[in-house]
Amino acid sequence: MTNGVASGVTNIAMPSRGGLLWRVGGSMAASAVILLGFVLPAEFQIDPTGFGKWSGLGRMAQAAAKAAMTTSAHTYSSPDYTTHETDLTLRPGQEYEYKVRMKPEETLLFSWKSSVPLEYDFHGEPMSGPKDAVSYKAGDGADLHGSLIAPFQGIHGWYWKNKSKENADIHLKMSGEFVLIEDF
Repeated sequence: MTNGVASGVTNIAMPSRGGLLWRVGGSMAASAVILLGFVLPAEFQIDPTGFGKWSGLGRMAQAAAKAAMTTSAHTYSSPDYTTHETDLTLRPGQEYEYKVRMKPEETLLFSWKSSVPLEYDFHGEPMSGPKDAVSYKAGDGADLHGSLIAPFQGIHGWYWKNKSKENADIHLKMSGEFVLIEDF
């Protein structure tokens, strides 16, 4: 120990007031350049310097705005938009499938309710056949409500099985872009 200072310890000099102001000012200037040149054009389509247009950053905000608009609402250009309601009765032990045909990206809104709990499977089968079937929601219950945006072209619908000892009265409502399959 020499003069009260442990050996191996170095004293770090603090910057002068002028040096500190330069560092803070430089940081603020760099932040302003990043904000004006990159963040505003890319995120908000505000381009005060023109750099966003020149570099293509302005297109990022346009693409994000377009994606937000297309995922927020779904329009129907297809004449296949329809509404359908039906009532079914399943005897004890009886099973039944109710199907619609849909193209990719078509939408189905549905609601079904039964007087007794049923075993159900809401599923889809692509054109390649039953070996590639996909189950969207399966379980036991007396109702199910929701929507489906078809992930592929094929058949989509419900399988129900009445495991109770009384009749199951089912009321099904559907709206969307689908074609009802009558031969199930």
